[in-house]
Amino acid sequence: MANTHALPAELTIYTVGETGPKWLAWLDGGGDERLPVDASAVAEVDAAGVQLLLSLANALRRRDRELELVDPSPVLAAACAALGAGALIDAMPPIGA
Repeated sequence: MANTHALPAELTIYTVGETGPKWLAWLDGGGDERLPVDASAVAEVDAAGVQLLLSLANALRRRDRELELVDPSPVLAAACAALGAGALIDAMPPIGA
């Protein structure tokens, strides 16, 4: 996949401060309707990490784009499900739905 971005192995309260600003560049980068993000390497995630993903997804939706998590790790999938954010793993609902 050309121009695929990747999530870090640790997506926790300890890393969101350095991760968030990098993701802002992803928003400003423009591009296709979908932003593919490789989520396979996530080995540790907490509520702050999921919250940051939700923020990214919402910011993209305001720009008529979608976050596409590619190959989410089982750890990420479980955290999203446990925190009521399973839509990040499943297909995001259409904008305006």
